[in-house]
Amino acid sequence: MTATFGEETVSSSQLHRLANVAVLRARTLRYGVDAAQLSRFVDSAWSLAEAQPDQHTQPIMLYWSTFPAVLVDDFKMFTFAALDGPYPPELSRITALDQASVATVHLWFKRLRVFAAWLEQRGIDRLLDVTDQHLDLYLDHVLAMQASTNTRRQLLSAVRAVWAYAPQLPPQNRMSVGVPWKGRSPGELAEDIKTGRGNKTPRIEATTMTALLDWSLRIVEDIGPDVRDAWREFRQRYTGTHLSHRRYDGLPQAERMKLFLQVARKEGRELPGDPERPGSIDFKYLACFIGLPALSNSLSGASRSLAEEAGLPVAEDFFIGRVTGRIDGRPWRERPLTVSELPALVWVVTAACFVTVSYLSGMRPGEVANLRRGCRADDTESGELVLLGHRGKGYDRNAAETQRPPTRPWAVVTPVHQAIALLESLHETDLLFPTRLPGSSGHKSRAGARTWDTKKTNTELKRLQDWVNSTFMSVSGTPAIPPDPVKHLHASRFRRTLAYFIVRRPRGLIAAALQYGHLKTKVTLNYAANDDDSWLDDLAVERLEMVLEQSEDDWTRLEEEHEHVSGPAAAEYRRRTAGAAVFLGRTVRAQASVNRLLAQTDTDIHHGEAMTCVHRAETAACRKENLLLGLPVDDGPDESLCRSTCANLAYTDRDIAQHRTRLPALMAEARDPMTPRPRRDRAAAQANQILAVIEQHETSRPGAAHTKGGQTT
Repeated sequence: MTATFGEETVSSSQLHRLANVAVLRARTLRYGVDAAQLSRFVDSAWSLAEAQPDQHTQPIMLYWSTFPAVLVDDFKMFTFAALDGPYPPELSRITALDQASVATVHLWFKRLRVFAAWLEQRGIDRLLDVTDQHLDLYLDHVLAMQASTNTRRQLLSAVRAVWAYAPQLPPQNRMSVGVPWKGRSPGELAEDIKTGRGNKTPRIEATTMTALLDWSLRIVEDIGPDVRDAWREFRQRYTGTHLSHRRYDGLPQAERMKLFLQVARKEGRELPGDPERPGSIDFKYLACFIGLPALSNSLSGASRSLAEEAGLPVAEDFFIGRVTGRIDGRPWRERPLTVSELPALVWVVTAACFVTVSYLSGMRPGEVANLRRGCRADDTESGELVLLGHRGKGYDRNAAETQRPPTRPWAVVTPVHQAIALLESLHETDLLFPTRLPGSSGHKSRAGARTWDTKKTNTELKRLQDWVNSTFMSVSGTPAIPPDPVKHLHASRFRRTLAYFIVRRPRGLIAAALQYGHLKTKVTLNYAANDDDSWLDDLAVERLEMVLEQSEDDWTRLEEEHEHVSGPAAAEYRRRTAGAAVFLGRTVRAQASVNRLLAQTDTDIHHGEAMTCVHRAETAACRKENLLLGLPVDDGPDESLCRSTCANLAYTDRDIAQHRTRLPALMAEARDPMTPRPRRDRAAAQANQILAVIEQHETSRPGAAHTKGGQTT
């Protein structure tokens, strides 16, 4: 009997020859990996990091000491087969899947430790002795665990993988079973049936997300440049590369100190102070000013005496940089930054950049964390701004892919490019989101070995929220970024939240005057053109929820509260709303069901600013305008091109209330002699148009008398 591993076939008696075989010999490795350093079969710990596609994940290590000693050889043979051989077709419907990913192998490894421990407890020291009866008992053991259905499914899936790889294992290392559990799937056994691709990730509360994005953009645009400049100046002074150090070239230390004190006295500068000892000079940082290493013992006794006897004022701390950014028209802080707080502020700025890039691009956290210097680009055909990176999902990804030049584009908006530019000027690392503080080693950082993992990302998001709330607390005591009522801020929740905002607030303004409608066009079309369309499924689910809620609200107002509707599309509004029965609820298990239910329930009614669009493409004025301009035609209304003569317009009592609120301001502007004539004329025209809409609405109300100027007479 023989066993096959890749291209090498060995008999049972020759398996010892695998001892010095590299466990990743059949894997695509990262660029620059020394094959001689790869883990060998005989090793007690296997490193799979050399074959990991992502650099933001923790290096995968398999520690065989965590398995019962009597079963280590059997499970080593299985794991080696999973790393070295083809993926069994019994485990996947994807026919193009060549090998199990290293992440999948790692998951099997972790879940099989439970199986191995269970076997040891029952005196079973070989997989060969495992029978169908044993698997039935193990199934009962797993189902009795206080674990999630997903974990139970994974525990059973790992055992099924051992069975599926049996043809690639020597006979003595296989389980003596037929098809485990009579062919029933692990999902069915664990009652964890997954259908469709619904996203169960909770979205971030609207008030929290709006404030988080608003402050992130403020930090990127107004605060970040000050922190960057201060950090850059400190690094240059700390390493002796600041331009001001050139005047000290070739001078002895005492002469350097004399020259510095002379210039400081002339310019009225303070000496850096020690915050823990008020009035004391911080000689460690004083050395930075004369081009010496920033060490407390780098200044001689003579130089220290010169500084102490100079009579110059001593600052409370080592202040560095300048405050130029403004928040709400005022400087964002009264005094310059201090060296002691700089590291924390650098991480705050980095986290704000992460929020801006991740949220406004729709990228996965791992895709953002793996972005590299120079990822900004312009689409030569459309002129759109894009980010070039590596895909973060796909069964055919490998470690070498992330070492090649990035080719996957993400369409983005201007603030995303601004955040990337700030990061590129903040440090010199290749990866834009490093694990450690850029430049902390005193030379060009090698912090490209790994980048932000999930734990660090969430930690920095919490640090960002806490810093903003402690620095910019409102007079009322309300936090600037309110806490999310569901759970802590997690980067994995951004994509779901973006889908919610695009569907619910497609024309609502967000920070920096970006429009979600504008973002929808960029991001949605970008994902539609790629294989990764899972985010589009989130959009469909969010739209279905919104349509059902809106339809019920419109029906209630129309049928029970007798809301009045006027305008050219009023009759069609009533017909569509009346046809939308109150939704009693339906279980949706597949994405196709979402799309089908959405098509059945969508009334295609859009509530805008002081007007309602009962959309019909054939009569839509905005669609005709786009066609005349040669612009792409969307599948819905474009409020920016809305015309008062459009046949699709309707006005509810809610719309008229908004008009009544706006009317006094327009009339006041039209009568103000200090207002320029063009603005007065425009305000007067808008006021007259609103008066006409209000009058028509009131006169068409059943049983209403004639109205004038919106007032019943």
